Amino acid sequence: MLKKSRLFISVVVILSLLFSSAAYAKPQPQYSFDDIQNLTWAVKAIEKMYAKGFIKGVGNKKFDPSKPVTHLEALVMILRAMGYEEDANKITELPKEYKGPKLSWGKSFITLAYQKGILTYDELKKFNPNEKAKRYEIAKYLVRALGFEKQAQENIDKVLNYKDWDKIPKNVRGYMYVAVQKGLIKGDGKKLKPNDPVKRVEMAVLLERLDERIQNDLNGRDVVATVYAIDNNTITVKVNGVLKTFNILKNAPVYNGNEYVGIDYLKTGYQIRLILDSKNNIIFVEVLNNKSEEVIPIELKKVTNPPQKVLSAVEAIKNKPAVKLVEENGVYYVIATRGMMRTGGYIINIQKAQITKTSKDTILEVEVKYVDPSPDAIVTPAITYPYDIKSFTYDGKITQISAKTDKNINISVDIDISLDIK
Repeated sequence: MLKKSRLFISVVVILSLLFSSAAYAKPQPQYSFDDIQNLTWAVKAIEKMYAKGFIKGVGNKKFDPSKPVTHLEALVMILRAMGYEEDANKITELPKEYKGPKLSWGKSFITLAYQKGILTYDELKKFNPNEKAKRYEIAKYLVRALGFEKQAQENIDKVLNYKDWDKIPKNVRGYMYVAVQKGLIKGDGKKLKPNDPVKRVEMAVLLERLDERIQNDLNGRDVVATVYAIDNNTITVKVNGVLKTFNILKNAPVYNGNEYVGIDYLKTGYQIRLILDSKNNIIFVEVLNNKSEEVIPIELKKVTNPPQKVLSAVEAIKNKPAVKLVEENGVYYVIATRGMMRTGGYIINIQKAQITKTSKDTILEVEVKYVDPSPDAIVTPAITYPYDIKSFTYDGKITQISAKTDKNINISVDIDISLDIK
């Protein structure tokens, strides 16, 4: 009898361990390609860029990550990421300046790259679409695609602390400098390897960095939202205060950073990116913030007759770039200043704001745009103190304020609200 009891207990313990392990085991990733599972540093970029349609497989569920990309393939991927594929589809002819080999595909992308200034006149005449693209050449394409040609020319003589900087052709160093400074190209800390061919796996990572800068939303199919509810096959999210429900396709990848986490990882309040297919089904999910924050959009209104408390606040901060939040009679006022300017023509605009609620704080996040007069503008030769005031209503207490601008300017932030706001 004692032996049977011991056997029964052993079986129970073993089964408990098995079920416990299963409950807490990480989900097994379901990859779009059979040859990317070991590329832990790049698999999320591959899946994301594939979901967005910027990069394709090579057939038979293969991605062929180690294969170098050609110049034509690189241009096609970059132009897709920039949102120009529809423009390319309208083009049927190559530029007359093109003297390269005959092509069975991609003609329109070469023409479009030339029209967009990604390829110059001299480069087009010598362009070999089937040649492997080197890292410094991809850097040049990326920089031009983003409109940083002028910056590249201005920094052509700059030197970065890499052992192989002198291996970059002199007339391209400005492009590599800008690409590194903008975070598009990254070395290993010591070398950039500018003359190495770019592999398909590397191109996926470069495209993700490009996409992060331009934020191509695929005409509404790349959605940033906050999780509201999760069902077996659907996710309901809050987008700009509106609830939307999407079906999630079976085996759609879910990533937190570079880690595959699966759909069960998501919780209410997480901020996520959803990539949808043409039928608005979810095909990719990326966790952007897992701190269970709630993002609340607010409507800003132009203030033409501010109360005295607000005017006094403007006077107090007008000499410096600043953003201040003031509450008066239950209305919130956002003030943005630029500081003392020696002429007129400077404009400041509080473009948008949102409230982010965490478990500890309610944060007002403000975006400010500064506009300078053009060099040939006729402006008033007088000291000015440009500012903008916007108001909004919110039934709650804001505890913090943060601000960002489109210029490299240090902004001070301040908050002046009543303690009895609920």
